[in-house]
Parts: sequence; C-alpha cells; structure tokens
Amino acid sequence: MVDEQELRELERRLRGIPEAAMRREVVREQLEAREAPDAYALVFAGVRRPERERPALPHLREALHEVLVEGGGSRDLDYERRATLYSIAAERGDEFVMRLLRSADAVAAMEDPGAALPRTVADIPLGVRRALARKWDKGLLERLLLDPDPIVIEHLLENPRVTEDDVVRIAARRPIPASTLALIRRSGRFGSRLRVRIAIARNPYCPTDLAIETVATLGGTVLHEIAQDATLHEEVRQHARDEVERRSVQPDAGEPDASAP
Repeated sequence: MVDEQELRELERRLRGIPEAAMRREVVREQLEAREAPDAYALVFAGVRRPERERPALPHLREALHEVLVEGGGSRDLDYERRATLYSIAAERGDEFVMRLLRSADAVAAMEDPGAALPRTVADIPLGVRRALARKWDKGLLERLLLDPDPIVIEHLLENPRVTEDDVVRIAARRPIPASTLALIRRSGRFGSRLRVRIAIARNPYCPTDLAIETVATLGGTVLHEIAQDATLHEEVRQHARDEVERRSVQPDAGEPDASAP
C-alpha cells in the first residue's frame, strides 16, 4: 500500500520541479528503489486514481505515464523492474497498466534481444554463457533464461536443474525475444506441457504464427480466455474464437487452470 500523505508529498515535490525530464527521473528512481509490490502500488495509485473521490495528482500521473511508456529521465526504467511490474499487473488483471508497460519502448527493446539480459550477465562473454548454461548454479541459470542466444537457451532447456516452473515463468515474461518462445515450444522436454503452452500462447510478444499454432492445442476454457484477452494480437484472439466455434465447446470448470503464472 502507498500512504495517501506520501502520495501528496510526492505530488508537491514534482510540482516544484520545472522540467519534465527531471520529474521523470524522480519517478523512475522511486519505482526502482521500492520493493516490487510497493512500486506497483505507486503505479496503480498514480495512474488509476479515482479523481472524483480523491484530490487529483496530475504531476505524478503524467510523470508515471511518461516513465512507463517513453522512459525516465537520463535512462529507461530498469528492464527487470518493468517486467516485474508487468507480472504483478497481469496477476491482478490490470490491463490498463499492462498496456502502458507494453509500450513502443518495450517492443523496441526486443529489437536488441540482449537488452533483456540482467547487468550481472550481460558482460559475460557468449562462449562462457554457453558453458555456464550446462552448469548447476540455479541462480545463474535463472538469469541466463533471458539470454537471446539460441545455443544458451537450448543448453538450458536440456539442463536437469531447469524445471517446468522455471520455463513457465520465462515463457510468461514480457518483453521476451520471439526466438526464445519458439525454442521453448520446440523443446522435447517442455514444449508439450500444458502450462508451458498456455504461457506461450498468452504472451503478447509471441509471434502470431506460433501463438496460433499453440492456441490450437489448448482446451475450451483457455480458448475462451484468450479470445477475450485484449493484450493479444487480434488474429490470435480471432483464431481462439474460431476454435471455440469449430469445437462447439463451452468453458468447462473441470479443465486445468488456464492462468499463466
């Protein structure tokens, strides 16, 4: 939770800063300094605030929008923080915040897939990363799951230390290189598992052809949810609707939970 007084003090602070870039810098620092749930609470309180019920916070709202959509001050919001905020918003069904985080900058970041790598991994030479992907350091393996190199991903998917939960978590990440989702889907160990397929199909960064192919393997309840998911490409949603009509199915409470983690 974010204290109301804290919000008003931040609004006053932003009001006293004349330049928009400087206001974005302050907000970005706030989002990165807080624990992830508190950072999300700040985003929610700023951009979803019911202004008819409470005093408006226009400077905070504007700065939050700019940081989430365009970037913040001297640099963009940390990738890991952006991805974590998106995950929290997805868990809470907050499509408004999800759309802000799925901004042009987030998509553009995947034009350089290496941008997804944590700072602690990005400086490791590629050959070393490929070797490390076969090792047993669990913490390092989780960070390497963001690697855009296909050989690193292939080694990870074959590594016995990598579990289905790990793969589901990475398949649900936004943004993520399209090549990584394709490798997961083709994986002999994980590609056919239901939770993995759901995570791939429901990822807005999944290539349309791969998403449509995966949608066709899912059950009725998941198809209905995908058909109504405004974050997905319209072709994917239409394909899910067509699958529902073709099968003449209705949501079945007995089917597995369709929610990707």
